[in-house]
Amino acid sequence: MTSKFNLRHLCMLLICGMVFIFVSCGDDDDPDPDPVCDTTDMTYNADIKTILDTNCATSGCHVSGFGNGSLANYDDAVAVVGFGKIIGSINHSADAVAMPPSGIKLADCSIDKIEAWIAAGTPE
Repeated sequence: MTSKFNLRHLCMLLICGMVFIFVSCGDDDDPDPDPVCDTTDMTYNADIKTILDTNCATSGCHVSGFGNGSLANYDDAVAVVGFGKIIGSINHSADAVAMPPSGIKLADCSIDKIEAWIAAGTPE
């Protein structure tokens, strides 16, 4: 009886071990599905300038002297915000010209930061 008892326990341990391995295995390379995007106290110089410089005020796009509005500095960015179409453009709304025109929207966090900056009155 002792050998059956030990064999049964061994089988149960193996089964439990296999279940544990399969349950605990996951895709650890997935990014956090709900990353934190801090949109408090957005200012042009601390937060928005980098987003605009990287994605909008690039060579051939919204640079100084650009016909559809420069985003190269604070005053120009505030003027473009005054047109009232930037939110629709960066959100790729149907009633606006999608920006950037490549078809790839800005990251959601970048859009959220721009929206928060505008809602706060475009502080420098």
